[in-house]
Amino acid sequence: MRIFIITMDDPVQTNNFIKYIIDNKKDEIIGLAVPNGDRLKIGKNKSKILYILTLLLIMGLPDFLKNSFITMSFKIKKNLSKHGLCNNPSITYYAQQFGIPVWKIKTPNSKSFMKELSSLKPDVIINQSQSIIKKELLEIPKIGVINRHNALLPKNRGRLTPFWVLYKEEKETGVSIHFVTEELDAGDIIVQKRFPITRKDNFNSVVKKNYEIAPIAMLEALAKLENGEEDFIKNENSFATYNTIPTIKEAWQYRRKRIMSFLGQKKV
Repeated sequence: MRIFIITMDDPVQTNNFIKYIIDNKKDEIIGLAVPNGDRLKIGKNKSKILYILTLLLIMGLPDFLKNSFITMSFKIKKNLSKHGLCNNPSITYYAQQFGIPVWKIKTPNSKSFMKELSSLKPDVIINQSQSIIKKELLEIPKIGVINRHNALLPKNRGRLTPFWVLYKEEKETGVSIHFVTEELDAGDIIVQKRFPITRKDNFNSVVKKNYEIAPIAMLEALAKLENGEEDFIKNENSFATYNTIPTIKEAWQYRRKRIMSFLGQKKV
């Protein structure tokens, strides 16, 4: 099967997920592209500073600083690698070590990139970028474009799903590998894996659990597609819930609830 990957170059979680796919499918991967943008890409007319403050409240200071350090170290190493002072930590460099062609692009929806991509005749495209994939690109692969979503679709479509399952005090969550369609997170589900949410879980532990099962789920999904299996789970719109980026107020409500819960446990 001919697999193409479109992904952000994110050192906190995504790169390890993509590395796992490369390690296990390197002979089938025909290319990897990294569009501009990162996890802080939130759209026009929205404050990036306010979003960062929201993430600080959601993560808590220790984990926020840890992730910030990982990201800053990653960027510094990428710059140093240009002068031969260290190895390049980027996902593009990792892919190149296996002879996988790479593209650094502005957007996957550009006509020039789609023309090149179409000439490669991919069977499947894995999209882990922050880009909204347009119809013209969706029609390129023989089987389809697929995505990893950190929630149990059709519930919790949209952004920052580990936060929302905690905010809404849901009892379980998981990972869905699904087809990408023009409608947000609405394509049929190929593989879905679940795990319970415990009283000890926080945003960071849920994200960690998501990414522990995501690579396994993705490989299972690729195997099903390669075998021609079509026992997909319907992603019913009638059961769908939608999430946007949390407001600073919602992030504070979540943080306050966690503080009160911690103080209550200390008293006991």
